[in-house]
Amino acid sequence: MNSARGGVAGRIPETDEGLQGDDIALKYDEMQRHIRDQGWLQEKVDDVLRADITCGSVLEVGCGPGYLGLEWIKQATGAVRLTGVDISPAMLRRARVNADEYGVAERCAYECGDVLDLPYEDGRFEHAFSASSLHEWSDPVRALSEIHRILRPGGRYCVMDLRRDIDRTTFQFMKANIAADMRPGFRSSIRSSYVRSEVEAVLREAALTTAAVTEVQMGIVIAGRKEA
Repeated sequence: MNSARGGVAGRIPETDEGLQGDDIALKYDEMQRHIRDQGWLQEKVDDVLRADITCGSVLEVGCGPGYLGLEWIKQATGAVRLTGVDISPAMLRRARVNADEYGVAERCAYECGDVLDLPYEDGRFEHAFSASSLHEWSDPVRALSEIHRILRPGGRYCVMDLRRDIDRTTFQFMKANIAADMRPGFRSSIRSSYVRSEVEAVLREAALTTAAVTEVQMGIVIAGRKEA
């Protein structure tokens, strides 16, 4: 968000330990469920679909309680096998419950892992996507290179996150729709998120050198295809 002087405040890194513990996972689940129920998650689903991720063996990085991937499955056009990976066991427990509630548990697997060292062999997945996690990664170059590594040649990726320079009206709208006890974490996430020029600098060092970077109202989208 813009600073009082009109410029963009400097980035303040956030923890890379994720949201740990059953209590915080439940609160985050409730927040994400509210976002889904209001229809605000559809923008991210649309971003994934626009990246031509519509079917196949897909990895969701930083899946949290799983709502994005589960909503995506509902709109996927072909056979789907979704694997969600997250650093928080508590989030994964919520995701498994939610997959069962959606009636798609047989098409989902949720596994504990760190984006800096994904527990998958090279070329394991056809596609990958991630939302709201980039700002938490302590080494974004390595994380994005890991996502590239686990993709098959020709695989598509879509990485979405907040951006630090969102306008004040958007910031206030987002904050107003978050429970009061979650708002400090939201502000921390905004302060630790990237602006477009910073993302482009990261991409020049990572393997995703051909990615397209797009600003949207509530964040930023990195999308592309792993070259053969």
